[in-house]
Formats: sequence, structure tokens, C-alpha cells
Amino acid sequence: MPRLPILMYHNICMEPSNSKGLTLSYDKLETQFQYLVDHGYKSLHFSDIQKFKNSNEYPEKPIIITFDDVYVNQFEIAYPLLKKYNLKACFYIPFSFVGGTDSWNNGNEEIMSVLQLKTMDPAVIELGLHSFDHRPYSSLSLELIQEDFSKSHNFVSEHSLNVCNVMAYPYGDFPRKEPQKTQFFQELRTQNIAYGLRIGNRLNKLPFKNNYELNRLDIKGEDNLFKFRLKLKYGKLSLF
Repeated sequence: MPRLPILMYHNICMEPSNSKGLTLSYDKLETQFQYLVDHGYKSLHFSDIQKFKNSNEYPEKPIIITFDDVYVNQFEIAYPLLKKYNLKACFYIPFSFVGGTDSWNNGNEEIMSVLQLKTMDPAVIELGLHSFDHRPYSSLSLELIQEDFSKSHNFVSEHSLNVCNVMAYPYGDFPRKEPQKTQFFQELRTQNIAYGLRIGNRLNKLPFKNNYELNRLDIKGEDNLFKFRLKLKYGKLSLF
């Protein structure tokens, strides 16, 4: 079965000295994109995955590139690089923070505006859900989760955004214990969510066994190209 790495990015900065944790520098991001192109990886949107009928249709080296939180630095730095290297990516929106700043890091990171979200070419960027209030779903009741979905859908409708039915869980978190886990996944089906993204740091096999527990590879600012290549091939290894 084909294996699908799903890369997870957050902040992008211009200064190499600030490349650490969830912040990756421009030069490292470009090096990674260049590597993907040079080594024959085919970037996909989740809407592309939904079109494949069987494993024979998948590209030889598929990959999905994701960015959480729609920071302005992604618009200013990552988006032009994606266009430069003819790569697709998926950007996940915490809707209540659009046009403002984050509350989960230092409160100083600017979040894209509605206009910026609409400006990006949908052939390059596929928009998806990252909750309304950016709270971990494992800490919320089913009623609060339903309310969060309702607010998200209302925001999308009010601003006429083209948002795919894919959810990146805030903090990669979702209910793990029963019956909350089954109830949560049932709510995703009710909300017509096609795929749910955790972290996991493992590769996915195609076709997916469980659409609501897809693994992403956490790409860190301190990762050099060697570590990046290992993650692409094996997922996160203990030696990291």
C-alpha cells in the first residue's frame, strides 16, 4: 500500500536564528520544498484524495503539506514559496481569531484576514477547519463541540469562504476515552467532516483505515535536512 506523509507546519520566519520549536525559517522551508520537488513527491489536497477510487490511482510518492492557524507569516512567506515550487498545501483556520492575533502562543502572532484567505489561489491552497475557538476538544463537552462547529459554519457562510470539509484538531487533541471518542467521531460524521487530523508523527497508509485519526509529521524549526528526510521516510524516530 502507498504511504502518505502529511507534513505539519506552523510559524514561518525570515531569520534563521529564530528557527526553533514551531517556528521554521524561510531558508529551511525552501530547502525542504526543493527537496520534495527534486525527489519526485506529488503534493495533494484532501479533495484530491477523495477522487481516488483504488490504490492504483495514487501517485508514486504522494504527500500532503499542512499549515495550522493561518498566520500572516504563512501568507507572506510560505504561500509565495508554494507557488514558486508548484506545490499544494492545506491551511487550517481558527475562525474566531481571523483578522486578529493568536491567544495560544504569545498573543502577538497576526492571523490572516478574510481578504487574505480569499486572495490565495484555491488551486494552491485548500482551506480547512481548525475549530472556532482553538480549544482542545478533549476538554469540551459534546454540546460545546457542537456549538464550536455551529460558530465555524456560520463564519464560513457569513464570509462566503471556500472551506473544505477537513478538520485539523487544535493541539492535535481529541477525546481518547469511550464513550466520548465514539460520540465525537459520530459528531464529525454528522458535521460532514471527511477527514480529521491529529499529530501522531507516523506515516499513513493509503487507503486510510480511519479517516478521523490521520497522522501528521511535526516539522520543527531545529530540524535539519537529514532529520526532515528521515521523517518523510520513517516518521518520527526516538533518536530525535
